Amino acid sequence: MKRTLQGLLVLTLAVVLAMPAAAAEDKKKKKKKRGRRAPAAVRVAKGIELTADQKKQVAAINKEYAPKLLELNKKARTIITPEQRKARSAAAKKAKADGKKGKAARAAVNAALNITAEQKKALAELNKARRVIFTAAREKFVSILTDEQKAKLPKKKGKKKKKKKADA
Repeated sequence: MKRTLQGLLVLTLAVVLAMPAAAAEDKKKKKKKRGRRAPAAVRVAKGIELTADQKKQVAAINKEYAPKLLELNKKARTIITPEQRKARSAAAKKAKADGKKGKAARAAVNAALNITAEQKKALAELNKARRVIFTAAREKFVSILTDEQKAKLPKKKGKKKKKKKADA
């Protein structure tokens, strides 16, 4: 009897110790399965419920524009050198550690990049092409929405113009 209890105790202990290791392996496998997803030209804002037909249309819009966005991303990766990418990621980590956000963080990252004038010009052209694609995709997306759904769309973040006071 005593021998059986010892055997069960050892077996239970082995199972308890093996469970966290098995769970860690499962997490590693799940992380490896994730890859880069195709970029989405249109993302549905929170709070907007789409019908099944609208979901199909959004998927079609993303399928139409995703290859164009992938091509632009590939071009962007060829413009910036691997050394510059490493410097950018290091600068981004440092800015985050320093508590910088928004424009201050972007300025710190851009200063570390040391982009040439040719690279700036090429990146600006790519960004312009990206904006054209996103604008076209958004127009198609908005056209499939109902008036109620359109009202729930977030407002565009634009530059606010300051009104000048007239001296009259």
